[in-house]
Amino acid sequence: MPAASLDEVMKLYARRGVAEWRAAPAELRSRAPMCLGLGIADDEDQAAVAMNATYEGVVDSRFKFIPMPKVPRNPGIERSFFLPIRKPGNNERVSFELFLIITGRHCIGFRFEPAHPAPNPHGYGHVQFCKTLLRENLPLTMLPSWLPDRYPAFAISTSNPLRMFLSMVTAMHGYQGGITQIIVEMFQEANRTSQVNLYLNELSALLLN
Repeated sequence: MPAASLDEVMKLYARRGVAEWRAAPAELRSRAPMCLGLGIADDEDQAAVAMNATYEGVVDSRFKFIPMPKVPRNPGIERSFFLPIRKPGNNERVSFELFLIITGRHCIGFRFEPAHPAPNPHGYGHVQFCKTLLRENLPLTMLPSWLPDRYPAFAISTSNPLRMFLSMVTAMHGYQGGITQIIVEMFQEANRTSQVNLYLNELSALLLN
């Protein structure tokens, strides 16, 4: 039995998000890049490049935000996008940037980060608002200037990349009947139902222990 893998679950999640995004209204598809200020992955190849790009201080065309499956239970969020930020090293560090279009050109950004090296006030896994994306290289000009972007930095119980990703998608979809249903469906669509429990168990260990 293979181990649960960030790359595998992220690939299937992105596949579903991209497919739904390609069917989105044309007006939203043209407006979203203007809100974001950066490209959006319009196909699985672009999403794969973005998911595997290593960030070394330079923003280039590899970094396209990846559409997430739509959140039907929250009509106040028009669409959501994410981008993993991989930093090189022997122990790879991965953070996740989350971008939401609320309505029109109103938007908000979050960053899910692993613990910063000690000693550091943010030396724990956490999530916080952000006014810039791509490691502060991409300003979100539509955000209100008063939005705090250092604190609060809400603690999450992990710095593990897979579990940080699961924390992010659970925040968007909810748990039972939300992300659990999406995980089941996307592994069924990939004819890999035998692996579903790997990820449901990771979720349970993350959220319920």
